[in-house]
Amino acid sequence: MITIENYTPDVILKDVKKLQYLYGLKKEIRYAQTRTLDDSTESVAEHIYGMHMCAQYFLPLENPEGSWDKARIYEMITIHDIDEIETGDVLGYLKTKSDKDAEAEAQRVVLKKLPNVMAPLIDELINEYEEQKTPESRFVKALDKMEPVVECYNEKYKIIFARNKSTIKIGVL
Repeated sequence: MITIENYTPDVILKDVKKLQYLYGLKKEIRYAQTRTLDDSTESVAEHIYGMHMCAQYFLPLENPEGSWDKARIYEMITIHDIDEIETGDVLGYLKTKSDKDAEAEAQRVVLKKLPNVMAPLIDELINEYEEQKTPESRFVKALDKMEPVVECYNEKYKIIFARNKSTIKIGVL
């Protein structure tokens, strides 16, 4: 059985390198297209993929008894930044009240544009995520903050973090 006691800082850092290998899929462009090697952009969808990989890693460590709703966690990961379709991505530590109000309005706009069959569940998931009352929502929020930390150990992303004046202490992204 996997237990968190077995995960020393050295083990975790080695595992971060292994997670970075899985992050390689984030750089693989579809339809036989390529990105230039100096393109250090990342889409919100690529961030979400990273969160899915981190959930695979951390879920058995944080919830070894398996009592959390895994499907709910993965659904929440997929939609947690859905407002960014309208607002774009704003660095978390730079968000103002105005930005947060714009996110709330953007969520309403996005929900109105969704197929009717999808909107109720997505609205429910957004509300659960925002309220932070369930262990699943708190886990997803922690992953959202932690996922970029995996990138801190990648030289290419260190440039982005420096450009954005991001640090682990103030918030990576």
